[in-house]
Amino acid sequence: MGTGTRSSWNDAIAERLADAVGALANERDLSRVCALALDAAVAITGAAGGEVVTADDLGGMTSRARTGEARGDRGPEVIDLVTSGRVLGRLVIWGAAADVPPLRVLAAQLAQVLANLSMEGAVARQRGRARRFAEAVRALRDAHPTETAVLRVLEEARRLVGGTAAALVTGLPHDPGPTVSLGLEPALEAELAALVGGAPAAPLAEGQGWAGPVPPRNPLRAAGMCAMAVVPVGDPRERIGALCVLTPGPAALATDELETLLSLADHATTALGAAALRERLEDLATVDPSTRFFNGRYFRTRLEQECHRALRNGDTLSLMVVGVDGLAQVRAAAGHAEAERAVTALAEFMVPRLRATDIGCRTGADELTVILPCAAGLEAYLVAERIRAGFAPDAALGFGVSLSVGVASFPDPGGTSDQLEAFALSALRYARRSGGDRVFLYDREVAEGIEEEDRRERVAADALLTTMSALAAAVDERHPTTREHSRNVARVAAQIAAELGLPGARVEDVRLAGLLHDVGKVGVSEELLTRSGPLTAEEWAELRQHPEIGYRMLSGHRMREVREWVRHHHERPDGTGYPAGLRGDAIPLEARILAVANALDAMTGDRPYRVGVPLEEALCAIDGASGAQFDATVVEALLRLVARGEIGDTGTGREEAR
Repeated sequence: MGTGTRSSWNDAIAERLADAVGALANERDLSRVCALALDAAVAITGAAGGEVVTADDLGGMTSRARTGEARGDRGPEVIDLVTSGRVLGRLVIWGAAADVPPLRVLAAQLAQVLANLSMEGAVARQRGRARRFAEAVRALRDAHPTETAVLRVLEEARRLVGGTAAALVTGLPHDPGPTVSLGLEPALEAELAALVGGAPAAPLAEGQGWAGPVPPRNPLRAAGMCAMAVVPVGDPRERIGALCVLTPGPAALATDELETLLSLADHATTALGAAALRERLEDLATVDPSTRFFNGRYFRTRLEQECHRALRNGDTLSLMVVGVDGLAQVRAAAGHAEAERAVTALAEFMVPRLRATDIGCRTGADELTVILPCAAGLEAYLVAERIRAGFAPDAALGFGVSLSVGVASFPDPGGTSDQLEAFALSALRYARRSGGDRVFLYDREVAEGIEEEDRRERVAADALLTTMSALAAAVDERHPTTREHSRNVARVAAQIAAELGLPGARVEDVRLAGLLHDVGKVGVSEELLTRSGPLTAEEWAELRQHPEIGYRMLSGHRMREVREWVRHHHERPDGTGYPAGLRGDAIPLEARILAVANALDAMTGDRPYRVGVPLEEALCAIDGASGAQFDATVVEALLRLVARGEIGDTGTGREEAR
């Protein structure tokens, strides 16, 4: 090749190289940078093709750009992309015809751009991690109660480093305690606890973190968790346990990520308090703190295990769900602590009457569930009946509750653990439907008959409800001043019921009772209801029949409890109310709620016979009659609602309504 040709060729290379260097300096997308560099390298060298690969986070090489195919006798030209002694990738050229030096200049520029992009990425990741860490610390500070805070620690740890699962393994590495986890199957918690007692044990004892791969044959690998990071929680004197995060990639967490987890663990310890955290963790893991039975989280895992075991061994299995009837009323009238005392007493009563192989669990606020291995339906029924008949809390505890029990068996009729649980709960519902204080053994044919009967009754009850609601509205429409009375009573009664802690379904039943509480007035003459003057004794006697009339009108099965509350919403704790003259707790709690809500609307709203009074005056009158005319607990709930601004002067009530 002549000198002139060589000079032209060098000029072309120099120009192409200058263009490539400028383009690379202004590009921030990694794939685009690699594609630009490869195009320039092929053009400069006249090569058949080439490839750019970059080092990835896992220590391997990833292809970022490729063009053409290797051909010819000449081997590939491979140039490492190196800055500060660190290999960031390789530039590979196939069949280059030009000298190598220009190619090395391009490779050096590409390496520098890759280093800049890597640094920018690291800074961005660090900023993101710092932002997530600050958010995690704020989340921990605001998390209450302790149980919620523990789960928040796990969620924030998992989110902080992009983990698949997170767990808090209590105790020391050589003596692990209960494990609380997120994103981890309960069966794998023991595997994780065992790993914490291995390689991480020594650094944890020194207060340091550890990061590394999960052993190849460990079940955690099969679940997609290939690496783990472990940091200590608590100071050396009060070590709570270890915070573990499992990640899908095989590479261990980087040092800065591990240090971030260590900082999070320190903040968690400070925010929660080591002593309080340790006290709560065992209960959160598997045990209900009130009854010392296993909790609902443990129950479903254990039930599935017992069903599998029964199938393998050809055994039977039964499930017994014990519902405490009347506990919602106890909770509303006497408080949460008294209701928990009743459940604790039931658990203590049940323990010596169960077999050593039976598994007791607390599955609801008012429910205890027992898994009965190797027990057929009749045997389980007899166990349930002994418990129901023998438990008499009235004498020992001073409040009235009874037990309804649902029993179902496996594998017939329940063919899966989910079906078994559903059938047992259905049996409990049927027991309560029949008046409670009884045991119901699930039978498919009987259940189908009951469900069909329920369906017919629901249709009839819905029709009845529509009719009664229309009648109640008609009663209110008899005079302009009472047009919204039933709706007001329903709204306030539901608010009071919720304030007292009644379950959501019960609150809605109270709301319905409020809408229908005066439906019996349809049987009272309009002249009597709209008269502005005083009533005679005979007229008062007629008016006081409306609760009984309403009771008879609400005769549908689904109205059974509602009609009782409607009947007694004019009773008084001192026994001077009507129609039955009930006293104190003999009056249903829901009826006592209706009485207060009814009185409030009657006092603050105008009536044909007088003008309403301000809310403050009505509240003063109701509070003054607390304990005699109105239930004290219900009045206190009303006053709390008003104090919080949830009930205001909206034209709601005066003295006891007619």
